[in-house]
Amino acid sequence: MATGPLDGIKLLEFTQIIAGPMGCQMLSDLGADVIKVEPIEGEPWRLNAQFIPKESVTFLGLNRGKRSFALDLAHPKSREAIHKLVKDMDVVVINYRPDVSARLGIDYETLSAIKPDLVYMDSTAFGREGDWGSRPGYDIVVQAASGITSMVGKVDESGTPLVPPAHADTTTAYAICAGVLAGLFYKERTGKGQKVETSLLINALTMAMSQFDDIPAGNGEQRAVLLAA
Repeated sequence: MATGPLDGIKLLEFTQIIAGPMGCQMLSDLGADVIKVEPIEGEPWRLNAQFIPKESVTFLGLNRGKRSFALDLAHPKSREAIHKLVKDMDVVVINYRPDVSARLGIDYETLSAIKPDLVYMDSTAFGREGDWGSRPGYDIVVQAASGITSMVGKVDESGTPLVPPAHADTTTAYAICAGVLAGLFYKERTGKGQKVETSLLINALTMAMSQFDDIPAGNGEQRAVLLAA
């Protein structure tokens, strides 16, 4: 594994698609030893534009520098294996729904009881609280929920909005990386672990904030924020 400022840090990854894998790859690039846990059939992103069965450029481009193994997390023996492995980990990164992580025994409450100084990075679509807290979601869904889709202003011939690249995913990847670094810094100072949270929605809304000035104020006035060069 590559050396770097995170050399010696061990990270267990339970993520898939873009945001989580990209964030953990950044941490691997910084020297962390990242171990990715995949389902028995492999992560779904392996199937995106395969060049050989269950291998794709998109998957490899988001998971370089990692070790990995496959487990059926619903099996009791798999849960025992994960709980044993967590004792040697510094960080866990997860992007499962709250009910799923608790059911599989990889929620913060369970793992922090095993490893009290664990840094637990929890990434969701819409956060853990509120009416949407239990909803799953992908980048394209969150782009619509955050208003980014309408900001693009482009549609195809059928009227379907043409969304830009996976901005919600990529900005969340940076938030995951920053959150883990902040958690490790706190642990270095205090000796204590903690749970750090982020979501696709909060990062999409943060990215879209530069457009909020275009929304008419209560008196109907609209302030121009983009000036001609």
